Amino acid sequence: DYVEFGVYRGGSLIFSLQAHSEFMKWLNNQKKSDEEWRKKVSKKSPLNKLPQFHCLDTFDGMPDNNEQEIQFHPQSFTTSLDLVKRKVSKKNSLGIQINFYKGYFKDNGIILKNKLKGRKIVIANIDCDLKESTTDALKIISDFIDIGTIILFDDYNAFKADNKRGQRLAFKEFRSESKFKFEKYFSYHMSGQSFLVVDKK
Repeated sequence: DYVEFGVYRGGSLIFSLQAHSEFMKWLNNQKKSDEEWRKKVSKKSPLNKLPQFHCLDTFDGMPDNNEQEIQFHPQSFTTSLDLVKRKVSKKNSLGIQINFYKGYFKDNGIILKNKLKGRKIVIANIDCDLKESTTDALKIISDFIDIGTIILFDDYNAFKADNKRGQRLAFKEFRSESKFKFEKYFSYHMSGQSFLVVDKK
């Protein structure tokens, strides 16, 4: 499944839906290959089964925080859940089940965990800027990641890439307690950094 913490106006969610749609076109084309092994692998792939998308946000803007950064002040990034749903529905060409969770991450954690029972997270997009929110997100997904999971931190290099603040600090604490090993994967945008789960400790 795909999980996104911090949806805002749905831009990255729509991009992820489009990326998955492109992947499915590629996978289906492999089934028509003149190479027999490609046909067999693509037809048996568990990726033929559609994932679910899980999208968490207050949709009321940033919560109260002590980060002391103007762009992260309370109520910044306010949007409308109905607006996001309308935008996303127009781009959901495959009819993927999209679950929205309105409110603080920690308040919706149990609901999301119940939805994820028996499932694994392929991509976790953590775009919530703040240390506390990132910590909550990582705690929620900890039992559902596995080797091969990609974790995206959209604001990993915010706060001048200070290891004692924001997402860097939250992930540092999470890594020290996690049963998994992580490697840097690719960077993106101005401050984004991804990590790949590569092994167990």
